[in-house]
Amino acid sequence: MSTLMDNANTTSAEVDAAVIEELREAFESGELVLFVGGGISAAAGLPTWRQLVDLLVERVREQVGDDVVTAEVASLARSQRYSEALAAAEHALGAAEFNAFVEDALDDEGLDPPRIALAIAALRGKLRAVLTTNLNHLLERAFGRECGWETMWRVTDDVAWRRRFILKLHGTLKEPGSWVFARERFLASIAAPDVRRSLTAVLSNCPVLFIGFGRADGNFDEMLSDIHALSGSSPPPRFVIVPSASLTPYRRTMLVDLGFLLLPYETPDGSHDRVLEILERMSEPRARAATASRPSRSILPPPIPDLELPPSSSPLGFPAYELPPDSAGHDDTVTMPGALGAPRRDRASEPPTSPIEVFFSYSESNRELRDKLETHLAILKRKGVIRGWHDGEIGAGEERDRALADHLEAAKVVLLLISADFLASDFCYDVEMQKAIERHERGEARVIPVILDACDWEGAPFGRLASLPRGGRPVTSWVNQSEAFTDIAKGIRKQVEQLTQNPP
Repeated sequence: MSTLMDNANTTSAEVDAAVIEELREAFESGELVLFVGGGISAAAGLPTWRQLVDLLVERVREQVGDDVVTAEVASLARSQRYSEALAAAEHALGAAEFNAFVEDALDDEGLDPPRIALAIAALRGKLRAVLTTNLNHLLERAFGRECGWETMWRVTDDVAWRRRFILKLHGTLKEPGSWVFARERFLASIAAPDVRRSLTAVLSNCPVLFIGFGRADGNFDEMLSDIHALSGSSPPPRFVIVPSASLTPYRRTMLVDLGFLLLPYETPDGSHDRVLEILERMSEPRARAATASRPSRSILPPPIPDLELPPSSSPLGFPAYELPPDSAGHDDTVTMPGALGAPRRDRASEPPTSPIEVFFSYSESNRELRDKLETHLAILKRKGVIRGWHDGEIGAGEERDRALADHLEAAKVVLLLISADFLASDFCYDVEMQKAIERHERGEARVIPVILDACDWEGAPFGRLASLPRGGRPVTSWVNQSEAFTDIAKGIRKQVEQLTQNPP
């Protein structure tokens, strides 16, 4: 029988085996959260989002009879802007007609839960929770009414400490008022500070496995970006099981840069049975899993030496979130009862053999903010973990351009201190940034955008990279900028931890 390791699109069989072993450890921790996409529904014979939109185009054509309106919905569908196409179809048909049509099209009554849904249900004993974008009831039916799992379709402020629940982020089929097709509506549904903190607590503390997503899922990449923003600067592992055909080179690079661990699989006969193989590998006992190609290690990255940074604000800058009595202790993000075993440590016995050079690329107008960031990195420098360098280090008589070029070429971490002045600087943008991105893409260095001030930076070449502070919130927008710089320092510390274990 073919195995996952036949996948020619992964870097190597060893990489796949290592990721599966890490996934297995996350599952064994009892904290794994499954994020289930529309592939589960498609496996039962229900339409994908693209197929649903195509059906709605025909419905609009029949019911409205306006070529311009029909062409608008069809154009949005062809552009894979499915949430906008659904909104346009609802506007054209009216809410009552639209709701009735969608409910009928997605109704799973009379359909057996597919094998993948049953396989997910079989894992429920060790899962913390399941999040899903599906409206139908296939997952609930696969889990069974007597399993002790609760189904929810609104994010509430108690999900941080709850267990054994299915959370339907896009709503539930029989309650049209709960449907959330547009990204804006989803963001609005979690806008309340206590709700956002609670969801952030889960995503910043629990490993997450994405399953059942592919090219037919509208806005999947946007959703992953939202999840990334909610996960904090040092999230546990996030795994994506995805068809290889869905991973274009750019999309693969984007997901890897966001920190997702990919498990691609082939679909030579059009089936997705290999997903079941991956889940089986994930859930098999340690004795059987010992045949994997690397020794077992913790799913938490090893800390670096003797670092004791002051506590930062809670994720996304909200006030500290108090959990009920007897909850786990406080770290830099909200923790939950039993989350990932013991709290993360900030100590190790041995420093790296040589400091990692960190290059600051910045506009002269941001020198004061650069100095503040450098101050917050002082612990890393004192412990011999990093060695910071910027043009202020150039000595008398040194050739400026050569010194900049040499240190930019030698640095293992490049901090792009982003502001409108940085974007407007020909030297910062066209020379330093372009060189840094080239080295990042070759795997020679790690580029970290640090957003100092509000500006239109998302379309820049570094816009696809994970930025600091968490969520890309500019430093100058924080009431207490020390909290922002502490968040940045912790994010840099995390990257340095990874580099000390896996040098480029």
